[in-house]
Amino acid sequence: MDNSVVNCAPPPDKAGLRLWIRQRLQTADAAALKQADELICQHLRQLPELRQARTVLAFAPLKGEIDIWPLLKELAAGAQRLCLPLIAGQGIMEAREVKDLSLLKPNSYGIGEPPPASPVIMPDSIDVVLVPGLAFDRGLWRLGRGGGYYDRFLCGCGAFRLGLTRDIQIVENIPCEPQDIRMQALLSETSYSVREDM
Repeated sequence: MDNSVVNCAPPPDKAGLRLWIRQRLQTADAAALKQADELICQHLRQLPELRQARTVLAFAPLKGEIDIWPLLKELAAGAQRLCLPLIAGQGIMEAREVKDLSLLKPNSYGIGEPPPASPVIMPDSIDVVLVPGLAFDRGLWRLGRGGGYYDRFLCGCGAFRLGLTRDIQIVENIPCEPQDIRMQALLSETSYSVREDM
C-alpha cells in the first residue's frame, strides 16, 4: 500500500475520501483497531441513550467496520428489542427484529441480514440507531459507502442517530449533499460528541 497517499491530507471529494479512509484502515495496526473497538463497545454499554432505549437498530459489521458483535449478542439476549437492516430493494432498507444472530445470512454486499420472515419494525418504533460509516467529521456529518440506504431510512426515522467511529476515521470536513442526514451524536474510543443544537 502506498503510505504516501495515506499520509497526505484527505481528498475534498467523497470518492477520493472513501479510498483514502479505506487505505488508512488497511495500513492501521490491527491490535490498535481491536482495542479501539473494545473501548467503543464499553462506552456504548454505559451510554444513557442506549441503556434507556427499548428498540435499537444496529448493524452487522463488515470486515473493517467496528466490531460490535459482543454488544449485538448482549442486546439480542437482553430485554431490549434488537433490529438489523435488511435490504428490501434498490436503495430501500428496512429494520427487522433479530432474536437469534446465528440466523443472519450475507446479502449481495456481504452484510449479514435477518431472515426475510423476520418482523418488520417501523421506523417510529425505534429509539436509537447505531450508524456505521467510513468516515465522520466534527460537525457530525457521515460518509457512507455510497448507496444512500441509511440516509433514506433515517430521513423518515425520529430515533436518536448515533454514529460509531474510530478516531482515525474522523476528518475535519465531509462534503455534504442535500440528501445527507447528520448524526445527533458521534462516539469514538476517546470521545463522545453531541450536536449543540439538540
